[in-house]
Amino acid sequence: MKTSALLLVLFGAAGAAQAQVPPAETQAVAQQLNRLMRNPQNPNQEVTLTLNGCGGEQLIRDRGAKAHTSQPLGLSFNRGKSGWAVKMDNGIFEMKMSFEWADVTALTYEPATDDDGQKHFQVKANSRKKGSSISLEFPLYTTNEAVVKEVVGRLEKVRQGCQK
Repeated sequence: MKTSALLLVLFGAAGAAQAQVPPAETQAVAQQLNRLMRNPQNPNQEVTLTLNGCGGEQLIRDRGAKAHTSQPLGLSFNRGKSGWAVKMDNGIFEMKMSFEWADVTALTYEPATDDDGQKHFQVKANSRKKGSSISLEFPLYTTNEAVVKEVVGRLEKVRQGCQK
């Protein structure tokens, strides 16, 4: 399982204040992303993104993961409104990430191929914060670049509407 699939954000930001995107549009973008992030070749994996105001939470749950431990494992980290948590138990992997859009400095995308040879697009969320630079990626399972360009553009409007 590719755990880097959706480590969406814990970033640093700059920029002028902008008007927030209406909640209905934010939820519509999240629903579209949820459909595109679902890997059709991995039906045991659930990937969801919930956007609330200028923050969000991403959940990756894989009920058929190759994660086997002698005892259940759980780790977490929080800093302000951003953080992550991971749980593993025999065959179950779960990761939650919370973030603030004000921390994201850029969104980009590029064509990619996963470990199984499946073509898709990788979206990258970039940041610089307190001397560090982070680039995290998540897949969109489509080969239609126009669809990816449109959804990343909508996501960029949400990001820009939440800049400090």
